[in-house]
Order: sequence, then C-alpha cells, then structure tokens
Amino acid sequence: MKKTILTVLSVMALVAVTGCSKRSYAKNSGSDSMVLREYATENESGGVYSDEEYLADQKGEVPAAAPEPVERKLIRTGTIRVEVESLADTRESINSWVSRWNGYIASSTEGPSSMSCTIRIPSMYFELAINEAYGLGKLRSKTIQAQDVTDQYYDLQTRLDTKIILQERYQSYLKQAKDIEELLAVERKLNDVTSEVESMKGQLKLLNSQVDYSTITLEARLPPNETEQGFTLPDTKSGFKSFLGTAASFFNGIMFFLLYLILFGVPIILLAALLWWLCFGKIGLIKKLFKKANSGSKDKK
Repeated sequence: MKKTILTVLSVMALVAVTGCSKRSYAKNSGSDSMVLREYATENESGGVYSDEEYLADQKGEVPAAAPEPVERKLIRTGTIRVEVESLADTRESINSWVSRWNGYIASSTEGPSSMSCTIRIPSMYFELAINEAYGLGKLRSKTIQAQDVTDQYYDLQTRLDTKIILQERYQSYLKQAKDIEELLAVERKLNDVTSEVESMKGQLKLLNSQVDYSTITLEARLPPNETEQGFTLPDTKSGFKSFLGTAASFFNGIMFFLLYLILFGVPIILLAALLWWLCFGKIGLIKKLFKKANSGSKDKK
C-alpha cells in the first residue's frame, strides 16, 4: 500500500514539474517574440528597423534597398514629307491638326509649289499626332528619332543643386564678413557661383522644353511641275538633261566625222595627189601626149 502511494505521488510530482516547464518555456518564447515584434530603433537614414531587418543587422547582413524608378528624358523629333493637291487646304488642315494636339507652329516657309512647317507638340501626344499627320497628304517619306538625355539631365540637375547650396553658403559668409577685403573676396566667389547657377538653369530650362515638347517638321509639296494656280511649271531638269543629250550627240557626230575623214579622206587626197603628179606633174604623161600631138600636127603642115 505504501509503495502504491509513493508511486502515485512520484507520478503527480513529475507531471507537475513537466507542466511548469512547458508553461515557463511557452511564456519565455512568447515574450521573446513580443520583444522582436515591438522592438524598433531609428537607423542612420532616420527610418525604423523591422524585426527582420533587426535580425539581419545582428547577423551582419544589410537588407537590399529596391532601386527607385528613373523617369527617362527623351527628345523626340520627326520629319514627314507629303504630296498634296492644294497648299491652301493643307495649311488649314495643319492649323486644325496642331490645335487639336495643343501644339504650336514655331516657324513656316512657303513657295509656289511647296511649304514647310516646324511644329512643337506636347511629347505625350507625339506618337498620336505624328500618326495622324500621315493623313494630311500622300506620304512620301518619314523619319522619327529619339535622343535619350536622361543622364545629362539628372547630372545637370545634381550639379545645379550643389551650386545652389554653395551659393546660399556664400550668401551666409557675406553677412559674416569682418572687413572689406573679406567682403570683396566672398562677393567675387558669390558672383562666379551665381553666374554658373543662372547658366545651368538656362540649360535645364532648354532641356525641359525639348523633352516636354517634341518637334515635328512637316513638308508638303504639290505634284511635279504644278503650282497652286494649277498651271505647269517648265521642267528645267528635263530640259537641261535634253540639252546635255543634244550637245553630246553633236560632239559625238563631229568626232565620227573627223574619224571618217582620217580613215577615208587622207587616202583619197593622197591618191588624187599621185594622179596629178603622174598626169600633170613632173612625169606629166598627159602633158607629154598633148605635146606629141601638137608637134605631129605641125610637121604635117
């Protein structure tokens, strides 16, 4: 009986100890997890560590930061050449086309049979506008280009920000100048930096203008040899080609004439000279015959 009671007490004590251990481990584990979840501290950039970042930092690992997307800066240009039936109608179509895409005509030139316009269109409408421009006439040629100035733009922006900070610093130094010499030295530096700031602002403004507004050059031309009034212009190009062909034929004829003269004329002239020499020259066969005939007639008399 005593052994049974001792055995029961031993089992109960073992169960109690085991239960206390499990509760203690669970409590400690829960508290550690709570500490990890609630732990936060400012890092060097002024943010806060999460649990995972804190643990990675304790292991000597630095979490990789996601790269920020960079807005591409593109200067887009296009050239379109079309053949049209009327320059007046095309001019009206161009004006309404430019207005529809919130653009403007920067410059234009016009002649008897052609016109050219330089047009600025917001870059967001560039592709739509240039596709619609194909319908202004019979398309002859098109050229589209895009120049990436992203690196140039952001490099200029960074250097400008640096110069502005330097400019502000010189302005603060100017207020703290103790004598005239120091004041003049700071003013010289400030003027140089201010000049550079203004120059960079101008360059940045130009880049922004080129990026924000694309340039489209539109050239419209009437059919060959026609003007707006409808009559046909003389085809000077064809006329010049015809003149050159005629001149070439003339000189070609002269060349062949001289060649024929050399090949056939010279032998004929030599043959005629030989006959003259035989008949009437020093030998003079015919001349001798006439003399004999004359002398014979005199003898008979």
